[in-house]
Amino acid sequence: MRMRALAVGLVALCVATGCAHAPAKEGEAEKPELSPQVKSLVLDEAPSDIPHPIFIDFNGRAELIGYALEPETKAAPGSQVSLKLYWRSSGKLDAGYVPFTELVLPDGARLNVEGSGPVRKGELVPSNWEQGKVYVDELQITVPPDIDAARFSIVAGLKTEPTAPEEPAAEPEPKDSKKADKKAEETTPGTFGVVYLSVLSGQADSKHGGVIATLETGVTSSSLRARAAKDDKKAAGGLKRPPGKPVSAKPRPPQPAQ
Repeated sequence: MRMRALAVGLVALCVATGCAHAPAKEGEAEKPELSPQVKSLVLDEAPSDIPHPIFIDFNGRAELIGYALEPETKAAPGSQVSLKLYWRSSGKLDAGYVPFTELVLPDGARLNVEGSGPVRKGELVPSNWEQGKVYVDELQITVPPDIDAARFSIVAGLKTEPTAPEEPAAEPEPKDSKKADKKAEETTPGTFGVVYLSVLSGQADSKHGGVIATLETGVTSSSLRARAAKDDKKAAGGLKRPPGKPVSAKPRPPQPAQ
């Protein structure tokens, strides 16, 4: 009886002390507390006042449910455009996926838009998204000053960044130089390409992105010609004589006396 009572006492002591400090299971680590500013970008449900509601489904993992854009119709070269995207998590995303945004010109040229907010490079990257919640992705876009198109489309989606595989453990160098060169070629690490989440529904372009909006730039054929003429004039100006240098002139022949 005494041994049984001792065993029961040890179990009770474990429950009261040791078990309370048991390590968390893998994947259940406590996440850091978000700042109030970052918390404001996480919504429990889609807001009812999204200026432009849309629906683009990215492979059943994420949904683009709306956007806000200022200005909405025209953005001149060199101007600023404010874009706010509303993403809703609909499935688990692996680490490495990030939202991307591009300006696509009529000729197919694509201009990448860099983003540095919490949804792009912070605490709210897609691998940390909770299913059902909405994440607000804010961007400031500078229209290139030298853009030569009358319009451009804004395209957004999700992709991974190119990554290089882990390098194998170092091995002793072969004594034969030819074998060493061959071994170096075989172990040179490659790079994995970009992986896009494809669009299952909604308007998409050729690169697995969703088309958000199209803005006019105000650039016309006449303005392009005027710009080309201005550039030509600048180029020609480089051939002019340096300032302050006297202009040489042929001497005039002597005039006969009257």
